[in-house]
Order: sequence, then C-alpha cells, then structure tokens
Amino acid sequence: MFDLAILGLLDETDLHGYELRKRLGDLPGMGLAVSFGSLYPALGRLEKAGHVKAVTSRPAAPAPTAPMSGSLVGELAAFRAQLRQASTAVRGSRGKKVYGITDSGRKRLHELLVDPDVADDRSFALRVAFCRNLSPAERLELFERRRTELVRRRDQRRNPARADGRVNTYLRSLVERDTAAIAADLAWLDRLIAEERATVPAAGAGADTDTGGNP
Repeated sequence: MFDLAILGLLDETDLHGYELRKRLGDLPGMGLAVSFGSLYPALGRLEKAGHVKAVTSRPAAPAPTAPMSGSLVGELAAFRAQLRQASTAVRGSRGKKVYGITDSGRKRLHELLVDPDVADDRSFALRVAFCRNLSPAERLELFERRRTELVRRRDQRRNPARADGRVNTYLRSLVERDTAAIAADLAWLDRLIAEERATVPAAGAGADTDTGGNP
C-alpha cells in the first residue's frame, strides 16, 4: 500500500521528502500520519529497485552581485546582505532530495492498480485515488471486482447469532452499522460502474446487469 501511495503521488509530480510526507498524510486510505522513519527507507528501497530516481529540480541560489550605488559604504553593506541571503537559501535547500518516478515505477504502479485482490479497504481507496492511470475497461473491472467482494461481505453479515443460537443485540447493532456502510459503498460503486460502462459499451454489454444492490 505504501509503494502504491508513493508511486501514485510521484507520477503526478516530482517531490522532495517533506512534500511527499505531507501529501501522503492527506491521501484517503492512509489513515495515520507518515513518519520520516518509514518514508525514507521506502524511498530508498524503491530507488534501489529502479522505480524512483533522484531528479534535479531545485535551482541553485544565484551568486550575489554588488550593486553600483556610487557609495562604497552602501555598496559593501548591500553586498554583505546579499551574501547572508544567499547563504540562508543554500542552507534551506540542503536535505531536500527531490524524487521522481521512472518508467519502471510507472509499470509497477500499473501492476498495483490492476491487482485482482480488492479485499483491503485502505488500499482500494488508494487505487481509486489513482485509477485515472487505468483505461476505462481496467477501471470497470476494478470496480466490479470490488462490488463482488462487498456483496460477499454483506451476505456474510446477515442474521448474526451467538454460539448458543440467541441473537446478541449489540452484535446485531454493529452488523447493522456495517451493513449500512456496505450498502452505501455499493450504491457509490454502482454509480462508478454505470459511468465506466457508458465509456466501454462493449464491456458493459456482456457484463452482469444486476448492479442495483438488491438484497
């Protein structure tokens, strides 16, 4: 899941570690704040695998030039001020290694997006976030696989009972909550599927037409 998030963001734009960490924390599905202790080892591993690379996109600080004011004292003071600004700019740019995705990384991103396993809720949210990288037919398959998984979960949650056969009221309330959440996700997926089928008529013609979330 971590690789998917990193590659998906770097496919949009080159980022240094601080920017990448912030954007990772904002992604749906990540859930928790991302630490540098987990981010940089992941970047190092992806870089070693050839999926990301260091890129040069931070311009060097311009060399200071002395202004010509006609006053020696004024020129020296202004020149010293420029030196201090340049030094601050250089220090501020240190440690900001900028990462970009490679062709191998884009291939790996595509593999992660089309993975047939759609059971993990958090990784599926990330896959939807970056599914613009897929073709309409691939998106349709992703959404339909997920819908099948949710229907399976919904059917498993019906009629909860304790081992002795008596219904546990509180367990039933939790199952009802989960069932309502699944129903909402199914309705959302049905809309996505309908939109994708409109762009892939051939795929939609032979697909299962029961997308109404009927019990």
